[in-house]
Amino acid sequence: MLLLEAMARQEGFYEAGHRARRNNNPLDLEFNDESVHFGATESDGRFAIFPDVATGFDAGRRWLSVPARFDAAGNLIGGYLGATLRQVIYRFAPPAENNAVSYLGAVCSMTGLQPSTVLTSELLETP
Repeated sequence: MLLLEAMARQEGFYEAGHRARRNNNPLDLEFNDESVHFGATESDGRFAIFPDVATGFDAGRRWLSVPARFDAAGNLIGGYLGATLRQVIYRFAPPAENNAVSYLGAVCSMTGLQPSTVLTSELLETP
């Protein structure tokens, strides 16, 4: 399974009636200037709504394609591309709002990737 599909599964996109599905927003991206730049047309109050699923998946790919930025201690503070999958998941689905350990484990199990795998553009193929 592709990384974006696995993340979409964790976000509930493949569940009938789930917000991510209704919003054509597989990664459940929040509505902001960046999601609008990536094709969002409106908000449901917090999350972006995309005109179709293809645009939603492309937005997720583009979102994760932003080059990672690290602080002096090596902590991921911006972007994602070039960070480890663990860093990506813990920033994308922060433990304060999600069960990041479970999310990471499920994504790794579905994709065969390791938490230490570095996110590259090749891993961001769209379904």
